Amino acid sequence: MSLDVRTAAREQVVGQIAEARARHRERIAERATADGSPVRPERIMHELDALLTPDTIVVADASYSSIWMSNYLRARRGGQRFLSPRGLAGLGWGLPMAIGAKAASPESPVVAVVGDGGFAHCWSELETAVRMDLPVTVIVLNNAILGYQKHSELHQFAEHTSAIGITRIDHGAIADACGARGVRVDSAAGLGDALREALGSGRTTVLDVLTVADAFPPVSAWDGDAVL
Repeated sequence: MSLDVRTAAREQVVGQIAEARARHRERIAERATADGSPVRPERIMHELDALLTPDTIVVADASYSSIWMSNYLRARRGGQRFLSPRGLAGLGWGLPMAIGAKAASPESPVVAVVGDGGFAHCWSELETAVRMDLPVTVIVLNNAILGYQKHSELHQFAEHTSAIGITRIDHGAIADACGARGVRVDSAAGLGDALREALGSGRTTVLDVLTVADAFPPVSAWDGDAVL
């Protein structure tokens, strides 16, 4: 089959993609630069995006973390690795996969974006990262809820169960106890410096970022409700 038609349409498609990306940047600009405390996830991704290099590997846990990564970070080269779980029962894979990515590519900076719910599945693997000298940077979106679960229940039933709440845990203290480095970030003002220091530290670092509880990324099922 000839590809002439598709080849001829390439520039038009490239233009459409560029236009859509520009509209997206415009729509999220206010949230991506928002100050204050707790921190909006869009601001976290904005600060992380500014520090990505062509060699950076970003791993996201399941649920909202994967969507924040996919929608708000930009590749610096073809083939750059943005890893996320697809399919059943992926929650909790973020930190272990980041450790695996660091083992596979030790010269690459590796960042894991995880929610507090997913991170609760695998805190103990911080000890593995320290013991095996595989330093990764873990950004914990600490909003004290199972975000996707809460919003899904609200969307479907207009109320949610009591199971979606999580204690506001000090993940930095857990990191310190495991021999890693723990940092609590409670406002947008300190976020950029904390990320730069973590990425340059050469140590497994957990950034425990107090995050806006009711922020959520574009999810087609939430049409009419979603914060874009």
